[in-house]
Amino acid sequence: MSTSTLDKTAIDYSVYLVTGRELLPPGVDYYASLELCLSQNNVTLVQIREKDTETDEFLEIARRSLEICDRYNVPMLINDNLSVCLSLPERVGLHIGQEDIPVAEARRILGDKRLLGISVKTVEQARVAREEGKADYAGVGPCYGTLSKAGITEDKVIGCSGAQRIVAELNKDGKRLPCVLIGGLNQKTAGRTLFGTTSETNAPDGIAVISAIMARTDSDIAAKELAETVRSFKAGLTASTSTSASSSHGIASAFALPSSPSGDVEWYKTSAANLLAFHREAEHGPPLIQTITSHVSSTMSANLALAFSSSPIMSHEAAEAADLSLAIGALVLNIGTISPASREGMHVAGTSANRNLKPIVLDPVGGGATQFRKDVVRGILNHTQVTLLKGNAAELASIAGKADEVKSRGVDSGSGSLKDPVALVKDLAQKERCLVLLSGKKDYLTDGRTVITSDNGHPLLGAITGSGCALGVTVGAGLAAACNLAKTQGSTAKGVSLGNTLVAHGSVDLLVGALTGLLAMTIASEKAAKRDDVKGPGTFIPALQDELAAVSAQDILQLAKIEIVAS
Repeated sequence: MSTSTLDKTAIDYSVYLVTGRELLPPGVDYYASLELCLSQNNVTLVQIREKDTETDEFLEIARRSLEICDRYNVPMLINDNLSVCLSLPERVGLHIGQEDIPVAEARRILGDKRLLGISVKTVEQARVAREEGKADYAGVGPCYGTLSKAGITEDKVIGCSGAQRIVAELNKDGKRLPCVLIGGLNQKTAGRTLFGTTSETNAPDGIAVISAIMARTDSDIAAKELAETVRSFKAGLTASTSTSASSSHGIASAFALPSSPSGDVEWYKTSAANLLAFHREAEHGPPLIQTITSHVSSTMSANLALAFSSSPIMSHEAAEAADLSLAIGALVLNIGTISPASREGMHVAGTSANRNLKPIVLDPVGGGATQFRKDVVRGILNHTQVTLLKGNAAELASIAGKADEVKSRGVDSGSGSLKDPVALVKDLAQKERCLVLLSGKKDYLTDGRTVITSDNGHPLLGAITGSGCALGVTVGAGLAAACNLAKTQGSTAKGVSLGNTLVAHGSVDLLVGALTGLLAMTIASEKAAKRDDVKGPGTFIPALQDELAAVSAQDILQLAKIEIVAS
């Protein structure tokens, strides 16, 4: 980069490296590591960070780093040291935090030609940065805990939900401030976090990382892995432009399930019936459904998975989650009985399934009952992009921030009723970027646009323990079946967003997959309850297993009681 000034409009924020010499592996030279990670053109921006270094030494490190960055035409910034920045050419920018020099003063001193970034961790800070117009970009975070900053505890991170609100705030009223996500971003969390912080109005421009590159001996490979994740995410945004309408702000939604060809009731019945018939065929083999669930309902969930032509594996071991994610058809996470081991298993299994583009069902059992359960659910949603979120009124209202509408008692749905269940499930699907299934006397299933209601099901389902947990498994099997069907039809996930199974499976209609699993379970319950040998809850359980094994495509066509209430 031989020019003395920088074209700020051409900055690529995709992979933004923040240096941290203290994180280098033993024996690794800083300058060699920096050159190695830049050598394949995967790092697009570099910030030199030296928190505990005297100014003269900082300046020498910055000058030598600039020589390397110039060699690969990568723009460079200085972290929080105005004097060092001003001692370097105008093509070198500055990044400051909220506690550093005010951004307006920094801009006055730097002039208009230097790149200037500002850290924001609240919606209000983002609003001020956007409206002032002094900074060229914002760093949003910390999204997660990080090795580079001591004291970043769980209560101080903003997670995907907090970052999503901030990113949305950075594009309002005709003004948009580019942004990068920072804080705990690495090869495991980057895909989920990029997608999870995307809203209908804005998307992050890239990720800022420190240890994900600096702590590796193979910094070139580390940079390549991150660059591929960001490229995949941006390709997913591009793909969504062709499958969903752009918002009024001109930015296409990343929530890009293709619209159903018809969208009427008969089309959904026929599609679900056809998918069930395909799923029952033996030639492609039963999908493996990994389930981390309550020990109370584990046996029932496994038995009903088998009845629904699926192969269950009830493993919560983190040590084997990565290997299992290569083989499974879907992952079901159920927080009915949480232990430290199962919590860790869910985290590793979720991130592994995201990397391998496998559908994930989250059942936040009792999610609104205690603060502990709320924290567990939010932790999962922050680290894992789920494909379908299933819960009763209290559980989903808690996640949506509307817990006052429904009171939760343990795992029960509570005595209250939702004021507007259609609006709640649509809003929650758009917020969490996933399908949502609200289970109850009437079930509501949505992809964020279309809302399907189902009146199938029998009251005896509520009289036995674990029926809701088992429903999560049949829905997961339905999602796996939809993916298997797409594979036989030649659909691929090439070139689209990592961690987003909705976009990643391309033409897969996961809404139909979820509907198939829902109808199979609820229709089977109705047929079981009508049997002469069923006298109550005790005899209902084996009958339910028998009828689920027998439910057919014809049953769906004849017995499904569904309506389209929004589209």
